Amino acid sequence: MVALPEPFHDLDPYLSWSLPTERERIARRVATPMDEIIEFHGVLSQRLEAIIEYLNQYPYSEMPDDAQCLCDMALSLVEVSMLVEMYKNPDNLNMVEAHRFVPYQ
Repeated sequence: MVALPEPFHDLDPYLSWSLPTERERIARRVATPMDEIIEFHGVLSQRLEAIIEYLNQYPYSEMPDDAQCLCDMALSLVEVSMLVEMYKNPDNLNMVEAHRFVPYQ
């Protein structure tokens, strides 16, 4: 099992948000209750500056597994940010069924 880098072990309860594909992140957002999304957003937002600083020490293509895990978690934060900060209601983002979304590769 992949773990987060040592300075970020406090984020271990949110490891299930570390998803490697955009499709998985969208599916997680759609399937997660709003109160859990708000909690995840709040916790990760507080650590975002430290996360970016940590990840910037690696080229994306050479990131160690633990850093990639952290990066994927940060990308999940990006996925839920509009929902939490602007729309406040998951129904507003579900105009297209998630399974029909095909991310750009």
